[in-house]
Amino acid sequence: MSNRPRILLVDSNTDDRALAALLLRRELPDVEIEEVGDGMVLADRLSLGGFAVVVTEYRLDWGDGLQVLETVRSLAPDCPVVFFASAGSETIVAQGLRQGLSAYVVKGSAGYLELPTAVRRAIDRNAESRSSSERLALFQRLTDELSLGTFTALADGRLAAANEALARILEAKSPEVLMGRNLVELLSDETLQAQVLAAMARGRAVRGLEAGVRRANGDMTWVRLALWPVVEPGNELVRFEGALQDITGHRKAERELSERAAALGRSNADLQQFAYVISHDLQEPLQLIARYARLLAGNGSVAPMVDGKRYLANLVSCTDRMQAMINDVLAYSRVDTRGLPFTQVEFMEVVQQAVGNLKAAIDESGAAVSWDRLPALAADAAQMVQLFQNLIGNALKFRRETPQIRVYAVEEPERCTFAVADNGIGISQEHLERIFGMFHRLHTAAEYPGTGIGLAICKRIVERHGGRIWAVSEVGRGSTFCFTIPKSFTRASGGGVPETKE
Repeated sequence: MSNRPRILLVDSNTDDRALAALLLRRELPDVEIEEVGDGMVLADRLSLGGFAVVVTEYRLDWGDGLQVLETVRSLAPDCPVVFFASAGSETIVAQGLRQGLSAYVVKGSAGYLELPTAVRRAIDRNAESRSSSERLALFQRLTDELSLGTFTALADGRLAAANEALARILEAKSPEVLMGRNLVELLSDETLQAQVLAAMARGRAVRGLEAGVRRANGDMTWVRLALWPVVEPGNELVRFEGALQDITGHRKAERELSERAAALGRSNADLQQFAYVISHDLQEPLQLIARYARLLAGNGSVAPMVDGKRYLANLVSCTDRMQAMINDVLAYSRVDTRGLPFTQVEFMEVVQQAVGNLKAAIDESGAAVSWDRLPALAADAAQMVQLFQNLIGNALKFRRETPQIRVYAVEEPERCTFAVADNGIGISQEHLERIFGMFHRLHTAAEYPGTGIGLAICKRIVERHGGRIWAVSEVGRGSTFCFTIPKSFTRASGGGVPETKE
């Protein structure tokens, strides 16, 4: 089958049709001409399709050119139609132009010479239009596949056109739903709204603006926005065109990378601290163990019974102390690696469990522990019990009178601050930061037993939950330990990288 353009020539006047076909073949040798003089044959030919252009007389024995135009429009909407009609048909031609007529040539001596040019022009325009449509369709497919939302906005910011990708990004049912909505009002940040409005008012472009936008369901997603003015030759601003790219995934990746870097920094700090612990804190009981072992070995069987028992008791004491320190170091290191997935935790129940675990110490000291209504947040329940148990246990240990301990919380839009207040011995200001370090003790083991790692573990737990911990205290007037838990902080699995909802 020939790939040459096919022209359907419709005219019930045999002589006129033959002359027109002769001129078209002579002037357009690269096309094929099919002549039709009968209405039934016309219907058969049009149903086959594949014509580059249809040339028709207005006055036909079986109808008129407008009927031919209507039929072509219904069967092949992209096929151009040219009227080659006698003079006096101008009113009909005007109606045809409104219905999609491509050209009109007056039948006559001059018209026969003009016809090939009009037909060639119609073919070329249609090919150019088809190519442009194909390029536009390709562009639309690419932007949809790349999830790149494109739009046209009026000078005041109202959306006048949008593609499917933009509707998906904003979770609208269709692009038509977005029509008439103001682009600026989609931005969730008022400062950025003012910034974009100012740029549009001056007819300036906006490029690379990262902002949160509200979706149809009220959720927020992050996008990168670019828009530029379209100006007519008379320097009159007509509209804005632009693109909107969903970068929620990119921001999440950047945030995770930042959090991993922060976690790596904390790990490096922990390694340095572990190195200090091994070289300093754990060396002390080891040195004592070696000392008493040498004393026993040196004295041998002649060592007095009382001295031998004392040496052995000290050896056991140092060994127990070293074992406790090693266990505490392991507990500290496992806060991240052995943590449980976050779930919705009722903090009232957490505090009740911590108090239950400390019942013996509470009964022994006669302490009064009270707590206000506490919220429910996403957290590692077991670590929250350990956190409150350590803080309440410290209040029981470092007391100067009957302990009075109160647990309460203050809720804010983005976080919740918890507090454990006591009437204990208090802490001097210069030690408030130091107390959260590993094995940093303010008192001797004889005064207050323990390894001095409990608050370091508290700090590690709070940081795993995305918060911070601090103390407010005055010597002799008690202490209040405070820590924050973000409301928007979630963790899929223990030891993983956290996710924060934007």
